[in-house]
Order: sequence, then structure tokens, then C-alpha cells
Amino acid sequence: MRKSQEVIGLSIIHLKTGEKLGTVTDLLFDRDQRWRGVVLQEGGFFKRRKYIRSDNIVSIGKDAVMVDSDQVILPFDRNAEEWISIYNGENKLKGRPLLTAGGYEMGMVENVYFMEEVGTLIGYELSGGLISDLAEGRKVVKTTHPLTWGKDVLIAPHDRIEVKDARI
Repeated sequence: MRKSQEVIGLSIIHLKTGEKLGTVTDLLFDRDQRWRGVVLQEGGFFKRRKYIRSDNIVSIGKDAVMVDSDQVILPFDRNAEEWISIYNGENKLKGRPLLTAGGYEMGMVENVYFMEEVGTLIGYELSGGLISDLAEGRKVVKTTHPLTWGKDVLIAPHDRIEVKDARI
């Protein structure tokens, strides 16, 4: 299981040459809530955003994302696919409220948890705000079924979620 914040900021390294190809700046998910790739920022004066599909990533370690070819880096065109990202764009997850189907607001999305081996999004780390986070800590909502990713909020079926303390 990976936390989005653990992957964002990692270097992307070519497995055969040892060359740094860029840095992960965001994660991409599809409408079925499956992990589909990483956004990277390349070096240079004119920084262009590119992405690498998840099936082209050899491994994600503690310190780097490994790929076996620089040909797997594709131009990032938001219009080409209906991506959902963590931090950027109209469809970003960070900062969106998560409500239960019963109408209870659980908090705002700060991070997501996913299984990179199978591409499954399995949980959301929620913030109740700075004071609440300091006093009570953040919550992690794990779900056995995909949430409804609405235009303004995420909706969890109230009978299919598990809530835990993020510090555990």
C-alpha cells in the first residue's frame, strides 16, 4: 500500500542508464478510480509536464520511481484522457470534502492510499482542519467499494467504509 505523499517528489530514474528523467509531481487516476500513472516535471528552462503510464513503471521504491526506457514519457494532454489527479486541474482530489451517503461530512481529502501492483485506490486520508488535526489527528477512510466522485464532493456509501486514526 502506498500513500500518495510518499510517491510525489520522488525522482524518476532510467533503470539501464541511471539517468534522472524527472520528478513525480502528481498521480493520475481514471474515472474507475484506478491508478493510471504519474505526472512528471522535466528539468530545463521551459518545464513541460509529461506523464508515465502506470504499466510502464518497473517499480516504486522508497527513494525513486524506476522505468526501463525514456520512451515511456508521454506528452501530458489533459484533454486526451479524463484524468483525476491529487493536486492539479479541475478534477483534483485534494481539498474536496468527503461525505457519507447519509449526509455526514467526514473531512477534506489530503492524501490517497493505493496498491500500485494492482492499481486499486483503497483509502483516503482526511483532514478536519488544522485545529482538529492537531487535537484529534487525521482520519483514514478505507472502502471496499469505489466512492462517488462528484463534481464538488466525494460520497462514500455509509455501510461500506472503515474509519481509522491516520496515526496508527
